This record gives sequence, structure tokens and C-alpha cells, in this order.
Amino acid sequence: MTKPCIICVAITGSVPQKSDNPAVPITVAEQVESTQAAFEAGASIVHAHVRNDDGSTTSDPETVSYTHLTLPTNREV
Repeated sequence: MTKPCIICVAITGSVPQKSDNPAVPITVAEQVESTQAAFEAGASIVHAHVRNDDGSTTSDPETVSYTHLTLPTNREV
């Protein structure tokens, strides 16, 4: 018998910048691409920090809402 497993992936972190690691997804498009890749690899949940265009984190409601609505969802879970 197999046991179900939920995999949560943290695609960004609140501190890393492109200068730390060029693979860190900063833009919404990069976060969408990373999220889709994670779901295709088996992740069920994504944890992301919304960023401004300059890479700084933001809690701006419009930016957060846009990012939330743009990220893919894993509807198979």
C-alpha cells in the first residue's frame, strides 16, 4: 500500500536575488514558469514571495492579487 504525500515547493524565498542565484524566479512570468515546472515534477502546493520589478518583496494588494491569479494551480490534488 502506498501512502499519499503532499509536496510543497518554495520557489523564491524572501531574501535571494538574481545576484545570489540567477535561477531565482523574480518576475511573475518566472514564478509562473517555476510553479508549472514544480507541479509537473509532482508538487502539490507552491509557496512564493511576491516581488516588485526591482526584486524587492511586496505586500501591495494589486501585485499580490495579480500574481495569485496568474500562477497556475494544481487541480489534480
